[in-house]
Amino acid sequence: MVKKAAAIFILLLSAQPAGAGGGGDALPFLKLDTGARGAALAGAYCASGDDALSVFYNPAGTALVNKKEILLGHNEWLEGIRNETAAYVHPLGPGLTLFAGINALFSGSMAKYDPVGDDIGTFSSMEGSYSAGLSGPLGNGFYGGAALKALSQHAAGRKAMAWAGDAGILKESGDWKFGISGANFGGRLKFATSSFPLPLILRAGVSRGFHEDFTVSAEGVKAGRSAGTAALGAEGRLQAGPKEYFFLRAGYKTGRSRFAGPGFTAGVGLTSADFRLDYAFAPYGDLGDAHRITVALGFGAARPEKITRYSGLPPSREKLREYEPPKKTDTRTKAQKKKDNKKASEVYFMW
Repeated sequence: MVKKAAAIFILLLSAQPAGAGGGGDALPFLKLDTGARGAALAGAYCASGDDALSVFYNPAGTALVNKKEILLGHNEWLEGIRNETAAYVHPLGPGLTLFAGINALFSGSMAKYDPVGDDIGTFSSMEGSYSAGLSGPLGNGFYGGAALKALSQHAAGRKAMAWAGDAGILKESGDWKFGISGANFGGRLKFATSSFPLPLILRAGVSRGFHEDFTVSAEGVKAGRSAGTAALGAEGRLQAGPKEYFFLRAGYKTGRSRFAGPGFTAGVGLTSADFRLDYAFAPYGDLGDAHRITVALGFGAARPEKITRYSGLPPSREKLREYEPPKKTDTRTKAQKKKDNKKASEVYFMW
């Protein structure tokens, strides 16, 4: 029990450096990295994200998804703690994109004690975040996104709920991408007789691609009352077949407590057509290791690339011709064309 309590406390507050002030934020699990790809990059995903996982880092990134996409994630934490995630992105047409996400933490069974320290059984807790929103292009390479979210906590038969919002902006400029986002704007979570502020998470990041097969990203994060942290991630891609790619990822995040490991992360990924499988590994020092697995599937018709990566400039005539209906072949003889033209030039008056 002592080890499990220590694991929960240190793990959920691992973004706070040793010596920083006490926490006090509600639902501290929201400060943790989400999804295998983002976690393998140490959370440096605000600017580099371009899939359904962007729901949890920067909602503007969902505007870059050119197909319907569903993502499911399982995070195996320490001492039986589990983190389950799900996200869905649905392009609505040339511009807008609808998205939704679920992020939940399950503590498992824990011992329960009365005020004098006697064991009186067990209890479990569940914390969750449920969001839905819209994203789309803003012009000149900018994209924006915003979401409304409900947050809840269930523990020992007691419940609490709060409302919040997420918002973000993404800018594409050649091989560079820049992103800023804010999560959990809103009120306070009241649990029993106490009220706690939601962890306002502010992110600012940059990423750069090299030859379409290598990406480096960096990010600064201020999560609630915790001190600010910095993250650096790198992702390389190797082609394994016509539509198959293998990914290698690594990252480093500052600010880990001395009990929670050095801050290094690593991961691998595999894509085959529209199916993706990602895995991330993070050591947590004396507490053990954390493992994450995420699967994603894209389906449906693809949104035109010229719309997904809209730069704010009008499309060229060549691009417009790609979407023009094919012209019908005129099989009429010269005599028929002359006769038809003569009929078209005749004018009739009705009295």
